Amino acid sequence: MTKALIPRAGAMRRSAAAIGLLAPLLVTPAHALSARETAEMKQLAPIDRMIQVCFLKLEARIASETTFRRVDRVVLDAFSRGRIADRTVKASGAAFRNKGEWFKLRFRCSVTPDRLHVETLRYELVSTTPVAHGEWEAHRLFP
Repeated sequence: MTKALIPRAGAMRRSAAAIGLLAPLLVTPAHALSARETAEMKQLAPIDRMIQVCFLKLEARIASETTFRRVDRVVLDAFSRGRIADRTVKASGAAFRNKGEWFKLRFRCSVTPDRLHVETLRYELVSTTPVAHGEWEAHRLFP
């Protein structure tokens, strides 16, 4: 069994430039990856790639399956620490942003061995009431 890994903040910052290459994906997460986008995704560290693939699928699924149609961001560790083990990301204290407001979320996402596609994704909206703006800073949420 693989020991649970949590990406360090420094590792996430180092990959921020590479994630910036994926900006078109963040705008339209529902589409399939093009060859160029796949190549850019492969430049990310495997853990970062897995997280991004899961986040993109989460954004698309929440936007298509709920009344939240303008989901543009997911945060893994907003309210409690997420877990990454092997090819699975689990988060019981995640959050997503819709129309500039944050909402609590929990999910479990498993990816393919190349970490480019989601195999399974389960999520639950913990609350449909937005997180109070006064709590944003404590949970590293932003407008």
